[in-house]
Amino acid sequence: MRYRQIHLDFHTASEIPDIGSRFEPEDFAETFAKAKVNSVNLFAKCHHGYSYHPTKVGEMHPNLAFDLLRAQVDALQARGIETPIYVSAVWDELSVRRHPEWRIVNADDSHPIQKGDLVENGWKFLDLSSPYLDYLVAQVEEVVSLFPEMNGIWMDICFQKPSISKFAKAGMEKDGLDWTDPDHRAQFAELTTIRFFERITGIARKAGKPVFYNLGHNRRGRDDLLRKYFSHLEIESLPTGQWGYEHFPVSARYFEATGMDYLGMTGKFHHMWGEMGGYKKPHALVYECGAMIAQGAKCCIGDHLRPDGHMDKSTYRAIGEAYSYLETCEPWTEGSANRAEIGLMSTEAVDRPRFSDVPRHHNPVDDGAVRLLLEGRFTFDLLSPESDLSPYRLIILPDVIAVDDALKVKIDAHLANGGRLLLTGESGLRDGRFLFDAGAQWHGVSSFTGGDYALPRADLRSDFVDDPLFMYAPSQQVTTTDGESLGVIHDPYFDRAGALFSGHLHTPDKPEPNGYALGTQKGAVTYLAHPVFSIYHKAGPVALAEIVFKSIRLALGRKTMIEADMPMAGRATLRRQMTEGRDVLHLLYANPVRRGTLRGDPVQPIQDIVPLRDVTVDVEVDGTVNSVKLVPGNEAIDFTQEGDRVRFTTPEVRGHQMVEILHRQ
Repeated sequence: MRYRQIHLDFHTASEIPDIGSRFEPEDFAETFAKAKVNSVNLFAKCHHGYSYHPTKVGEMHPNLAFDLLRAQVDALQARGIETPIYVSAVWDELSVRRHPEWRIVNADDSHPIQKGDLVENGWKFLDLSSPYLDYLVAQVEEVVSLFPEMNGIWMDICFQKPSISKFAKAGMEKDGLDWTDPDHRAQFAELTTIRFFERITGIARKAGKPVFYNLGHNRRGRDDLLRKYFSHLEIESLPTGQWGYEHFPVSARYFEATGMDYLGMTGKFHHMWGEMGGYKKPHALVYECGAMIAQGAKCCIGDHLRPDGHMDKSTYRAIGEAYSYLETCEPWTEGSANRAEIGLMSTEAVDRPRFSDVPRHHNPVDDGAVRLLLEGRFTFDLLSPESDLSPYRLIILPDVIAVDDALKVKIDAHLANGGRLLLTGESGLRDGRFLFDAGAQWHGVSSFTGGDYALPRADLRSDFVDDPLFMYAPSQQVTTTDGESLGVIHDPYFDRAGALFSGHLHTPDKPEPNGYALGTQKGAVTYLAHPVFSIYHKAGPVALAEIVFKSIRLALGRKTMIEADMPMAGRATLRRQMTEGRDVLHLLYANPVRRGTLRGDPVQPIQDIVPLRDVTVDVEVDGTVNSVKLVPGNEAIDFTQEGDRVRFTTPEVRGHQMVEILHRQ
């Protein structure tokens, strides 16, 4: 899979005339080549349901007079640029108009619409348990037959919503399911999705082509289906759209650990897909590509071709700046693997979400935990209960992890082999007791549902707060037995509820602690009584972040793999290239700023890149270091080594900076 890709949207209504009238094959290919693009997803069929090539199955766009897809494929492949081909799945407006009976039917007999309103100016959902699936499969078979030189099948909008259409009802009856039961409807939606995957993947494998199914968010914990039907993964994650800048690293830290090849997908748009005339600053794309390769991903940037086929030069100047930089970085990214000392259990993966309905882009616990670990510059992977725990020094079970017997056996083995464990909130609790010996006894959950106050012991406090900190959520009530207390909890005088209140917000805390511990530690097991990761995702208290950073370091029991004097917005990852005998440190710094709200999404563009100067870094290494260089510029910098630590100063971090740490020559 190539590093510098473009996803070229082309959703074009029938009312627009002169489709492709300004398309020039040479200019089309030259624009991509000049921008250093080496793979482009091209459209066979868009959400409007029209094909962009002559077809015996579907319908070519009524205002297209030639085979646009063939012209695009030929022009790009002549330049050595790969051409995966795109087909829209459950959004097809033409099919909706001609076969309204193929639509998804909600439980209340209504029809779902994406971003629609009363006049239905949005995408309608088709039911893959209806004859529409046969029509879609025939379209894919035709595309593969017409374009045997294609470089893959890219299926979009692949989620099946639960349905009570006549076809879904008949299918559920055949499968022994009750269509009046919401859970059975969800089960059938997953079965329908899997049957769709089987048919399209069968076509791809017969043709010897890779295939990807886009769901807007790849479900963590469903590696069984991903490995079986997806040839690779693509993480759609437009940071200025509904995903935000924190979606990609959460998915990346999970999916790299699965071993599947993957890429990240951002967009050139100011906000969201298909935003004609909306542009992102070039240095924002440079930063976003840097953030992708720092997580081990290849890169894809989304664009939308003008209906007349003319190339947008402003877009490709910006993309060219990002991809020119990325091209110089590739020797230090190819074949690299993340170095991680912490294994963070994913709550989404533990939940094993069904392949039913539109997936949620965000999980509050996972998102809060990953945000904190990134801000603390810890090295980590996001795991599932099936993951191998042996590579990690510390396992974190955040807030709500229900530990079944199989996971308990794995964690017990991890602890027996010298590993360490951090539990927060209700994780690791079952039937009123701790599954792992934290030197504590559980007494229930605080009755103060609005939250209580935490006062850590002195070494775990925030640098600027020595008084009880409001926690925005109730704690688990624990007392120490033979463990060490990490601090105390203060109750509010009462919950703010109904007519009962005091002051503007939280009820003040009582002057004396309530007798329960903020957390405990016994040997290799550390426990925090609050759901700290959920709280941070919800409220983002800076003082809480500092407490959690110190608690993680306490749980780890040693110096962290990377220490760097960067602001909290700074990111650091460490990747190893075994064949080159080197580690590559990625340092990133940018500050997205909220500038507005569009269609309910907070729009947070990166307007300015403010460089960091003289960033001191202390990194754990294996063996003797021969040299430290700023790459791709190959500028040697001074370093000192003491035992397994190497220390140096990076003169500047402007958005993204890589540092090569060479272990052998």
